Amino acid sequence: MTVSSERNGASGDSAESGDATGSASSQREMLRLVSELYYLRQLGQPEIASLTGFSVSKVSRLLAAARAAGVVRISVEGAPSEPPPLARALSAALGVEVWITPGHDTAPALAARLCGVAAAPRLAEELPADGAIGLTGGYTVEALVGALPEANQPRTVVVPLVGGWDSSNPHLNSNEIARRMADRLGATVRLLHAPGLLDNEATTAALLSDSAVTATTRFWGELRLALVGMSGAPRFAPGYGTVMDRLDEAGRSRLAAKGAVGDVAGHLVRLDGSFVADEWERRTISIPIETLRKVPRVVGIAAGSNKVETIVAGARTGLLHLLITDEPTAAAALKLVESGGAAPRG
Repeated sequence: MTVSSERNGASGDSAESGDATGSASSQREMLRLVSELYYLRQLGQPEIASLTGFSVSKVSRLLAAARAAGVVRISVEGAPSEPPPLARALSAALGVEVWITPGHDTAPALAARLCGVAAAPRLAEELPADGAIGLTGGYTVEALVGALPEANQPRTVVVPLVGGWDSSNPHLNSNEIARRMADRLGATVRLLHAPGLLDNEATTAALLSDSAVTATTRFWGELRLALVGMSGAPRFAPGYGTVMDRLDEAGRSRLAAKGAVGDVAGHLVRLDGSFVADEWERRTISIPIETLRKVPRVVGIAAGSNKVETIVAGARTGLLHLLITDEPTAAAALKLVESGGAAPRG
């Protein structure tokens, strides 16, 4: 971070009109002084207010004006240009590109959200400027979408890849997450007017043929990028709501007996990458596997101790082109693969 002491240049007068009088140069000098007290001498805003006689709110406005006027210029070191050794090793083991985000917390809720937030700026650079982007719901996907930089992409359309109305778990409401992503990107959105899980297979089939639903699902065949979250195995209770919570204990036991270690975009997977046939999946509104395979860029994101098997399974399906996770999850996943890939007992 650099604090400028120039006497000339843009003035903070417009941002602080009514708060101070005098020439443009004296206004800029005031911005410089307050910035120096805050950034270099590390005084708090209340301390600066006490020293100067300003109110705390005025100090805050002066600091904001200093940023806007270029008196304060903050820079942050860029991410490494080369992937770390762990990312390269896991990439080689799983056959997909791997990004590793910072963070060392294995607690599922903290790891998931931090991974999403950390991935957002870099992923934003990969998003197509036009065409269709699809996304699922999920704790990590929601965090990523909320951290995306604002953009102006009016030729982009965002569509949900899974159904989902969930008032108790907003991160499973794929429509709301798609709407927020469109807002961040300055894009348009197509909502999927369908719940995530229906009562029976016949109702699911009927709904998928409804014109209000096909108006959105037709974009599934036109996707340029898909962002998919991945839930953990049925045995886990990560401390936040997941799609597995739509199952009762009998349903969880049934999926566990079939070897399900999680889901990818609504499709149940085993550790070896094969898909689990189950009525739960046939009652779920989600992009078909073969349609997802045709998407040019499929990004899977997941982190946390409950997702280790899931990311290995997800990569082994052949659906993913890019896997984003954090360091502890990546290290555990690599250990799992190198040990022969046997599922640990939870």
